[in-house]
Amino acid sequence: MPLIQEKLAPPPLPLSLVARPRLNDRFVLDERIRVLVVQAPPGYGKSTLVAERLPALEQRAAWLRLDQRDDDPARFADHFHAALTALCRDSSVGEPLAYASVPHDGQGFVDTLEAWLTALPDAAEPCRLVVDEFEHLSHPDILAGLTHWLRHQPAWLTLTLISRTRPALGLPALRLRGELEEIGPADLAFDREEAQTLCAEQLSFPPTRVSLERALRRTEGWVMALDWLIERTTTRAGFDSLVDRLGGAHPDFVAWFDDLLHQTLDEPDRQLLLQLGVLERFSPALVARLVEGDRVFQRLEALERQGLFLERLDPHDHWFRFHRLFAGYLRHRRDELSLATQHQLHQRASRAWLALDDPAMALGQAIEAGAPAPLAALLEEHGPPLLANGHFSLMARALERLGDTRIAASPHLTLLHGWVTHAQYRFSRTRQAIDWIEAQLESPAWQELAAEFATLRAQLAINQGDAERAAPLAEFALTRPARYLAATPVTATALLGESRFVQGYLDESLSRVREVEREAGRIGDDQLRLWSLCHQSETLVAQGRLQAAFDIQERAIAHVERSGLDRLPVSEFLYRIRSQLLWEWHRLDESEQAALKGIAVLDDRGERWSLQCHISLAKVAQARGDQAQCADHIRRLRKILAEGDYHIDWLANAHATLLAWWQSTEDLDAVARWLPEAPPGDPATASNHFAQCNLRNHARALTLLGRHAEAHALLTALETQTERLGLVTDANRNRLCLAALEWQRDRHESALEHLAQALEIASRTALAGSFLRLGRPLGEMLQALLATERLDDLASARARRLLDLAGRQRDFGRGVRLMLDESVIADIVSRPDVPELIRTSPLTRREWQILGLIHAGLSNEQIAEQLAVAPTTIKTHIRSLYQKQNIRRREEAIALAGELLAHIQGE
Repeated sequence: MPLIQEKLAPPPLPLSLVARPRLNDRFVLDERIRVLVVQAPPGYGKSTLVAERLPALEQRAAWLRLDQRDDDPARFADHFHAALTALCRDSSVGEPLAYASVPHDGQGFVDTLEAWLTALPDAAEPCRLVVDEFEHLSHPDILAGLTHWLRHQPAWLTLTLISRTRPALGLPALRLRGELEEIGPADLAFDREEAQTLCAEQLSFPPTRVSLERALRRTEGWVMALDWLIERTTTRAGFDSLVDRLGGAHPDFVAWFDDLLHQTLDEPDRQLLLQLGVLERFSPALVARLVEGDRVFQRLEALERQGLFLERLDPHDHWFRFHRLFAGYLRHRRDELSLATQHQLHQRASRAWLALDDPAMALGQAIEAGAPAPLAALLEEHGPPLLANGHFSLMARALERLGDTRIAASPHLTLLHGWVTHAQYRFSRTRQAIDWIEAQLESPAWQELAAEFATLRAQLAINQGDAERAAPLAEFALTRPARYLAATPVTATALLGESRFVQGYLDESLSRVREVEREAGRIGDDQLRLWSLCHQSETLVAQGRLQAAFDIQERAIAHVERSGLDRLPVSEFLYRIRSQLLWEWHRLDESEQAALKGIAVLDDRGERWSLQCHISLAKVAQARGDQAQCADHIRRLRKILAEGDYHIDWLANAHATLLAWWQSTEDLDAVARWLPEAPPGDPATASNHFAQCNLRNHARALTLLGRHAEAHALLTALETQTERLGLVTDANRNRLCLAALEWQRDRHESALEHLAQALEIASRTALAGSFLRLGRPLGEMLQALLATERLDDLASARARRLLDLAGRQRDFGRGVRLMLDESVIADIVSRPDVPELIRTSPLTRREWQILGLIHAGLSNEQIAEQLAVAPTTIKTHIRSLYQKQNIRRREEAIALAGELLAHIQGE
C-alpha cells in the first residue's frame, strides 16, 4: 500500500515556539521506561512538545502520525512497519525489517509484531518510536498487539505515545512496575515564564504581571486559550479586557467544545456531562446522589479516559473537577435542560453536599435551586461556620437571592447580612442592617443577640474612624453571652485592640491582640487567629520594629499553609502587609510576588477588593524604574479608586503612590488638582499610621507646589504626635519629608540634619523604600551628608547603601525629555563616536521622540497617548525607524537609545 510520507514525519513547528526545558527530565532515555505517554485534551501542545524536545535533546526517533482510517490492523501494520524501518535505517540498528502483510480482519497481527520484535537486536543506541494521535486507535487486535509489543520491547527502544485519550495498553501494570513515564495536562499547562515568553514572541507590548497571571488562572495554562487571547489583542488594554471576558460561554469556545463533544461522546454521556456541570468538584459517591443510573464510577472513568478536560484533584483519590473553561461551557449549555430539571439537580446536589458535611458547597447549590425557604434555613443553621471560614461572596449571593424583606424579619439573617456586607466594604448596607437591628432590638428574639449586635456596631464604628464609639460597644459585648456566633467575645476583644491601635495606644493594642491570638487558637477559629497575627505585624511596623513584624508574618504564612486559608479573603491582608514591608526593605521581587498572591486570592471578587496589592505593584514598578508598567498600574489604581468607597487607610496609601508618580513625572498640575479634593485631616488627631500618611500626603503636595511654610507647619505638628505615641516608622518618614522640604528651600544644613536623624531612626526600622521615594534629591543629600563625616559607622554604611540604590534608579522624566530636546539631538548627531547609521540615515524629529519613549519603556499605545496621535501612526513611524537603523526588535531600539544617551550623559 502506498504510504503518505507526511505521516512518517513530525509536525512542522510553529513560528513562535516556546521551548520547554523544564520537562527534559521526562524525556530521559532510561532502560526501565518502556513507554512515555503524553496525554491531554486538544490544544495543550503535545505534539509540538515532543517534536521540539527530541531534536533539542539529540534523541533519535521515528515518527508515525495516525488518523481515523488507521484503526485497521492491516493499515496500521503497514504504517508501523514503515516507521520501524525508518528507525532501523536512521539509527543504524540493523537491516530493515522484513515486511509481512496483515489481513484486514486482524488475524496474525500479534504474530507479525512478534516477528518484528525477534528481528530487532538485543542492544543498540537508545532511540524512540513516536506514535502521534493515538486516540484514533480502538481496534481490540491493535491494542492487544501493542500491549504484547510493550511487554517484549527491547530495552534500547522507548515507545512514545501522544494521545488525547488514555491508551488502553495495560498502563496501570506498567506504572506499578516503574516502566511508565507520563506527561499530563498539569505538566503541559504553561507556567508564568512560558506564557511570558509566548507573549514576548507574538505581542508588541508586554502584559502586566497582574494581567498575565490572571490570564493563566482563567485558562489554567491551556496553550490554545492563551494563543486565542494573544491573537485577538493588539493593545495592553485590549488584552486586559479580553481576559476579563474570557470564559467557557464565549461563542468561540462554545462552538469548539460543541464540535469536540459531538466527535467524542454519544448523547447519554453528553447528558451526563451537562448534569455534572452543576458541580464544582465531584466524586462517584456524590454523583450517585445527583444522577440516576448504574455504574457511575465506571462512567466517570470512561469520561476521564476520553481526555475531556476532566481531571482528578488528587491522583491518589477519586475526586474530580473540570477545567475552568470547560466548566463554564457546561454551565452555559446546561440551559438545554428544563428549568425544573436544573432546580431538581441543584436541590439534590445541595442535600448531597450537606450529607458530606460541606455547607459551603451545599449553599452554592441551594442558591441555584430556586427554593427560598430551604435556602434561608440552611443559611441560618450554617451561617456561623460559613462566616468563620470567610465565604463572604457566597453568603452575599445567598442573601441577595432571599431579598431584604426576608432578611430584615430574621435576627440571624440580619446579623449575617451585616457581617457579610462589612467584609465586602459595603458599609452603607452594613449601616442598613444596623438600622434594622436598632428598630427591633426590644423584641426578645433580637435581644438574645445583644452581644453579637453590639460587636457588629463596634466594627462599623471602627471602619468609620470612630474608635471612641467602638470601644464601649465592644466592652458591652463582652458583658453579654454569645448566643449565635461563638467567636463574638474574641471578636469584641479584637475590636478593643483595634480601637486602641487607632487611638495610638500601641502597647495596649498589642497586648489585646495577642490575647485574641490565644483565644482564637483555643476555640479553633483559624481565620481570627490569622487576623490577629496580621494586626500584630501592623502594630510592630508602626512601632518601628519591622524585623519583629516580619517574623510574625512568617508565623502567619505557616499558619495559612497549615490551616488551608490561602483562598480566604483574610489571606490577602497577610500578603498585602508582607508586600508593603518587603518594598520598604527594597526586596522588590518578593514584594511583587506577595502582592500578586494577594490579588490571586481575591481574583474572582473583582479588582476593587485588591486595591492595596495594586498599590504595591505600582510602588515596585516605580522602584525598578519601569515606567511603562508603573504607568499601567497607576492607570488601574485611578480606575479602581473611582469605582469604590474606601477607608482612609487605603486612600492614604493610594494617594501616597499617586503623589510619588506625579513627582517622578513632574506632573504638578495633577498635584494641584488633587490637593483641594484630598481627604481632610487634623494633626491633633493623627494618632495612627493612616492619619499620619494622609497628612504627610498633604505636606508632600504642598512641598511640590512650593507652599513650603504650610508644609513645614504640618510636618512639625505630625512630629509632635509621633513622639507622644511612639509612632517610630511615621517619625522616620516625616523626617524624610522635612529633609526634602528643607533641601527644596535651599536650607541645606537643616535638610542634612533631618536626613541624619532619619538615618539614625532607620537603624531600628531598616527603611529603604521611603528614602528612595525622595527621588533625585536623595542622592545629592546623601553625598553632601557623607562629606560632613558627622554620621556614625552604622548610619554611614546605611547612607552608602542608599546612595548606591538611588544611583541605580531610573528617572522617568529625564530619559524622555532628553530625546525631545532639539539641542540634545544635534549634540548626539555631531559626536564622532555615534553609530554611522545615525548620520547616513537621519531620523525625523518624531522618530527621535518615539525612540526616546521606547527607551523610557512605553508601549505603542502609551506612546500614541503621549504624542496624541493614532496607534497606527506610531506603528508607521516605528517601521520607518527600524528600517533606517536596521533594527529588528524592540530590544535593539532600547539598546540603541541607551547607547546614544550614554554618549550625551558621559556614562
